[in-house]
Amino acid sequence: MDQTLRASIQTSTFYYFMIVMVLTTISQLSTMMVIVFAEIDGKESVVAASVIGPCLLGAFGIIRLLTNMTHLINDMDDKMKSTNYGNAMQSIPFPILKIFFALIFVIVAVIQLSAIY
Repeated sequence: MDQTLRASIQTSTFYYFMIVMVLTTISQLSTMMVIVFAEIDGKESVVAASVIGPCLLGAFGIIRLLTNMTHLINDMDDKMKSTNYGNAMQSIPFPILKIFFALIFVIVAVIQLSAIY
């Protein structure tokens, strides 16, 4: 694969990751505001569904995007790996980050669900 194309795919995958993080975080924060400030008596199941949906989408989306980044980095040729960009990209611990970010969303969802019930 052309190295310029690979770098472009890596950059766009990173931006997709950031978009997923921002949208899921906004969704989680707005749901938390509903839990804290709204009267949800009798509507707990609806609010719980709005917690679980973004949590699962965010966690699986982050895992998928960071797995794609891992595959792209592993597919670099030696010339690309020897550049500053290649060295910097190889130093990022994507397997650890995908688990870490997915756990953050799951933990937030568990806290929100415990506040509902």
